[in-house]
This record gives sequence, structure tokens and C-alpha cells, in this order.
Amino acid sequence: MQLEIRMNGEPMELAPNSRADLELVSPYLTYEDILSSKATIPNLPATPRNRSVLGYPDLLQNDSRAFRYNCEKYYNGQLLQSGIGVLTEAGTDYSFTVVQALGEFFGDYQNKPLTDIDFGSIPLPALLTPIVNEGSSSAVCFPTIVNPDFYSTSGGAIGYGGKMNDYYAGAYTSGGPLVPMVYVDYLFKRIASLTGTTIEGAYFDKPELRKLILFNTRALDGASAVTLSRHLPELTLAQFLLELRKFFNLSFTINGAEKRLTIGFTKDILSRAAVLDWSDKAVKKFKKIPETARRMQLGSETEQADALVKDRPLELEDYLTPELGEPTGIAPLKSKFSSLVMDAPSGTAACKQPGITEQFGQLTNKFSPRLLFYLSGEGLNSIPKASSELGDVSLYWTGVKGLAAVFWRVNEKLRNEWFYVTRDMNLSEFDLASFDFSKKVHVNGVNYLVVKITVSVPISKPAQVTFIRA
Repeated sequence: MQLEIRMNGEPMELAPNSRADLELVSPYLTYEDILSSKATIPNLPATPRNRSVLGYPDLLQNDSRAFRYNCEKYYNGQLLQSGIGVLTEAGTDYSFTVVQALGEFFGDYQNKPLTDIDFGSIPLPALLTPIVNEGSSSAVCFPTIVNPDFYSTSGGAIGYGGKMNDYYAGAYTSGGPLVPMVYVDYLFKRIASLTGTTIEGAYFDKPELRKLILFNTRALDGASAVTLSRHLPELTLAQFLLELRKFFNLSFTINGAEKRLTIGFTKDILSRAAVLDWSDKAVKKFKKIPETARRMQLGSETEQADALVKDRPLELEDYLTPELGEPTGIAPLKSKFSSLVMDAPSGTAACKQPGITEQFGQLTNKFSPRLLFYLSGEGLNSIPKASSELGDVSLYWTGVKGLAAVFWRVNEKLRNEWFYVTRDMNLSEFDLASFDFSKKVHVNGVNYLVVKITVSVPISKPAQVTFIRA
């Protein structure tokens, strides 16, 4: 039985009886963070080979300040875990902290506000069209939005007609502000290009979500190009992903080695049948823990600058699981993303919110993260619109097309039946290396998802596993 540690692909020399502790964690069952697996590795002796592979970090003359290495842990030839090994101390041996590549997946951009990231600009045509493409991709659009308060109390002085992106007889008028809305898909494309990553998955296969746009109130003020960062919400890149995840119940699968993010739907993971039977690996003793919050409350933060929604109209109410047959707690989940109400006469979205513009000293105004669907106008007298609903999907939480019904129903059903089990399991190195947290396992008549596996290698005793009934 052999433990092997590789730094930047090179096998390292280990001290006798070296051990590594692993805590493998499911990334699919929490929404406030993207959890990742952890590992501790033994100190590496400062042998000639190790010093050479690591770049002689113990030399006082070495001016390097960032000793970081791709760190892989193998047991009997099976890759158990990979991450970034950060040197913390160098002397007669070397100490490391191992962090997951996930925490640094987007590099320096990970925790940078979208508004501070240079995503470039999109030149606008001389005759503005409702959709402006970059190559074959829809980049930004200009839907008409009813907003009588864009210029606050000063709109009347300039003859403002109460609409952002006012459109008449096939062209945009000069009677109001032009405000570009960035397509969410296009933002993903720019993120991937900028960070050298691949972003793919079932999320991109749902037709309605291809029309998602990011609402904002930042006017062009005569600019001939759209500076993308000006029209994005004040979220970091990581927050953008997490808040979108809460909204649509997304699953994130990250392959750090390939720099690949696969975005799917958690409901698909929860709907799968069990594919592994671990019954013969289970140690007899276990501990069962009930789920004390079996109802869900799903909702969004409210845009306080919008007079139409700050008092939470009926459309923007939270979804709450109906009362169950017995008392239970409530598990709340709130996304920073929300949507707008609709203006019935025009059939497009509406707000009453001061805009961001050089006119009348309004550059200090803000907007919160909100999503809409872009709807193309048809016919000479129709306008390009934005809506809170498209096809079978609504951007409100309630209703038969609401987010709760479309994306969260499987979670809700399973939460009513959830309980947790911790038990020791006789897992092999192959079980650990090949395990996929998105796959259900069967143990003695019950199907589960695995929450966490804690084990030391070389394996000398059973792994401790936390399950949740699924």
C-alpha cells in the first residue's frame, strides 16, 4: 500500500510512515458557498530531489515569494485529490497548506467586482438596432422599459416621455435615455475568454435562459460603444455565480486541471436513480439525524430604489412550502437576483427608479442585480420588449411557471423526506478515486447522496461518511 504525492507532476520523496488526511465534500448541497474538498499532506523532507523539484525554497538567497505547486495525492496509483500546495515553511523539511483549485478557479478575477473587470466594449452601429451582436453572439440589447422616474423630478424639463430605450416606427427616439442590457450568455463568454476557462453544461441547453439579460439603469450618455462593466451589477464574479445558482438551482462541477466549469441543474442530480450499491461496505453502527427544517422559503432581495417593488408587490412574494402534516422548521434561501414588474398597457417591464446619467448629476445612483427576458418586437409599430416571463419560465418565485415550480420542486419534495446518516464505510482507494458526488448510492434499502467523506491514507480504518436520504 503506497502513498504518493506529486508536485507539478513530479513524485516527491516522503518520510517513512507518512500519511495524508482527506475530507472530500459534495459541491452540490449548499448554496451560500461553493464547498470543495480539503487535504493535509505530511511534511516533505528536504532531500536533494525534493529541493530541486520545489526550486530550492529553503535557500536564503532565493528571492521568490510565491512557492505554489499543483499538488496531487495518489494511493496505490489512484488519484484521490488534487489542489494547490502552498509552501508555509522551509527548513529541514517543507510544510504545506493545500487549497482547492476551485477557490482560485478564476484566478485574480474570482473575488473582483464585475464592475471593476475590463470586459472590453461593444461598438454600436450608426443606426442603433434592438440587438447588437459580436460575431454570431447576441451581446447587448435595448428593450423599451417604462420608467417615468429615470430623471427623477427633472424629466419634464427636457420633455422625457417616461421610457428607457424609447422606440417608435422602427427606430429609437431621442426622447429618452439609451440603456444597453447585457446578455447573461455573452457575459459568460467574456468571463471564459478573460480567465482562460471553459464554461459549458445543461444550463446552456434550456432555450428560455438564452434570452436572459441583466437589467441596469446606466445610460450611454452619447457613447458610441458599450463599456460592458458599466452595465453590470455590483457583484464579484464568485457572487454572480452563487446568486445565479440560487435563482435557478444550478449545480457547478469544476475540473481544476482542465479549467472547466460545467453548469447544470440540481434537480437533475436529485432525480437520478442510484447507480452504486455500497451495502456490503457499511459498518453496522450508524447515527441518524433528522432534518429539522423540511419546508423551504425561496425569495429575492428587493430593489429599494424602485418605487414599484420596494414594498414587495404580489408578483415578487417569496415562495413558501405549504404547511406539512406535522410541525417543522423553515429553510430560507434568498438570492440577490430578482426581476421587475410588468406594465400591462405596453407589455414590457416597468420600474420607477432614478437612472445613472451625466445629466442632472445622477452618476451616484445605484441599481441592484435584476434579470429579464428579452422579447423581440414584431411589426412596424411594435417595440422591443423585456419580460419577467418567457415560454414555460417565470422570473418570479410563485406560480405554475415560477422558479420554485420549475427549478426547485424536486428539492422541495425530497426535503420533506430528508434525514442524515453518519456511518463508517469500508471504502477502497478505487472507491475514493472514482467517486462522483452527483451519483446516488444505495445502502441497505435506502438511496442517498453523499455529503462528505473523511479518510486517512494509507487506509488503515474505515472512512467516515455523511449521507443524506435522496
